[in-house]
Amino acid sequence: MSSEPSSFEDEKPEDGLEEYIYKLAPKGSLTLFRLLKNEREELTEDEISEKLGISKNTVRKILYKLHDLNILVYRRMKEESTNWNTYYWKINWEGISLSLLNRKKEVLHKLRLRLAYEQANRVVYHCPKCGREYKFEEALANDFTCPICGVSLEYIDRSKEIAILEDYVRRLEEELADELKKIQSS
Repeated sequence: MSSEPSSFEDEKPEDGLEEYIYKLAPKGSLTLFRLLKNEREELTEDEISEKLGISKNTVRKILYKLHDLNILVYRRMKEESTNWNTYYWKINWEGISLSLLNRKKEVLHKLRLRLAYEQANRVVYHCPKCGREYKFEEALANDFTCPICGVSLEYIDRSKEIAILEDYVRRLEEELADELKKIQSS
């Protein structure tokens, strides 16, 4: 039994949720997630290992990471005869919603910080030779010449970037507000 089948290399996300899993979880996570989604029932790590043809250690690593991301949950049953615990895993659909919501909040926070920075540094000059950027005050102090290369600095208009960031922030704020309303009404 190979620890990582070549099918892990072929994992391609098919929607936003799978994209989220693909970016944050280890290789094989999409394959395991899809198995649980298609089975529509709880599976043990032994069953998952057998169905996917991968080692229990690899399965366990993926399960714990998906659990940390609030994508999977488990139910523990103690076997009377052996005194061992068996874990039954399934998709945590409610937890996924909250995880995605929290992730969107993090992204919104970072976008707001970036927007504030761009607005504060609206007037920027850059050197076409070395690519360094200078705030207006720095460019003025150096007579609009790059102190490293001696090349004349060029003005960069950040208005388009700022407008794009403002649009992203507005849309994400609206999306979050809608999702919060849905959660509160359910």
